[in-house]
Amino acid sequence: MLAYFKFEFFQFISNKKNIAIYVILLFFSCYYALIIAPTYNPIEKVDESEIEARYLTREEFLNNVEFSAGTHFLTLFAIEIYPEWNEYDKGRLEAIKHHNLKEYAEATSKWYAYADNMIFYRGMGVLFYNPGYYTFGNNYATMDGHYAYLHSASRYEGYTEGKSSLSVNVFEERTALQTLQRLLHSYLPLILIVSCIFFTVDIVLKDRRNPTLLQGLPLSNWRKLLVKGGVALLGSILSIIPLSVGLLIIGGRNGFGDFDLPVPIYSADEKLFSNIMLWEYLIQNMLFMVFWFLFIISLLLLVSVMLKNEFANLLVGSVFVIAEFIYFDRGNGTVWNVQWTPTSYVQVGQIISGYRNYLYNSKALTFEGGLSILGLCTCIFLLSTFLISNQRKFKLL
Repeated sequence: MLAYFKFEFFQFISNKKNIAIYVILLFFSCYYALIIAPTYNPIEKVDESEIEARYLTREEFLNNVEFSAGTHFLTLFAIEIYPEWNEYDKGRLEAIKHHNLKEYAEATSKWYAYADNMIFYRGMGVLFYNPGYYTFGNNYATMDGHYAYLHSASRYEGYTEGKSSLSVNVFEERTALQTLQRLLHSYLPLILIVSCIFFTVDIVLKDRRNPTLLQGLPLSNWRKLLVKGGVALLGSILSIIPLSVGLLIIGGRNGFGDFDLPVPIYSADEKLFSNIMLWEYLIQNMLFMVFWFLFIISLLLLVSVMLKNEFANLLVGSVFVIAEFIYFDRGNGTVWNVQWTPTSYVQVGQIISGYRNYLYNSKALTFEGGLSILGLCTCIFLLSTFLISNQRKFKLL
């Protein structure tokens, strides 16, 4: 069986299609690192001039305002909330001036928590979040700002409690490891899953080119399928290698960060954030992606033995990747149980961070639940493949 694994793996790495996929991943990795990453412009960034302008404007107002019994209620509201707000902005400016990044993180954490409380709970319709959330006709700008401010407050609090080396690049999440975190929260899981589909789509049907060689091997059909699945899994995991080249380029430019940096996790039950370490977040993502690889590979093995058509494999695999785009809508987690469909777990990073629960207005999309659903489906696919492949009339080709 080991000899057959080596034979299949050699065929896998010498397959022109698979080589092309690795080259494409390498190209996109380098393109992202050299072209896209330098243009990254976060909404929440370290901007001394913006902080100073906001501080001086409010300070000017507080020093010159006069109020009496007939003063407008919004003026009284501003007089009430501006002093504490400016205290945090002043602390941020002083920390920047003295290059004390720990103090900056502490003041910034308090600033975001206070700002969100004032805007979301007390100043709705009067106060607003960063203008960056109110672009492109965003109907959920207030909710996005609310999430982002609480996320930032938790993240900066983590910086004050941790022992990581701090910098502006760390605060703006530009380091290599933080870039990986952001990509896992975005479209990187989709890229990895699609790559797995292309690696697996012909893993069984390619043997039509050498039928006599396959038939001469002293292995059952089921064992051959298991070996092919193992090769596809290993090949999918190896796709990390070309993608890591881009991270090395980003690390050389912006620093690599470290594995103890905080990652905020949203709790749908408490509607609050708590921090985990970056290494823990990455391990959970890796485990989740392995389960997704197993899910896709077992699914395509089943389709291969049933339909024996590469296009059918590609079509079925693609459906599971894009299906969520068909039914996704913000808040519809209150209408139906999205947690029971494996396609709801494609955005791996967003599931782990809790952001998908926030979008769906659900509590059920969890890391553990995703592993359970994917694991159960994988077992069903493998069991079905086992039963079919052990029928007397079944032929692998």
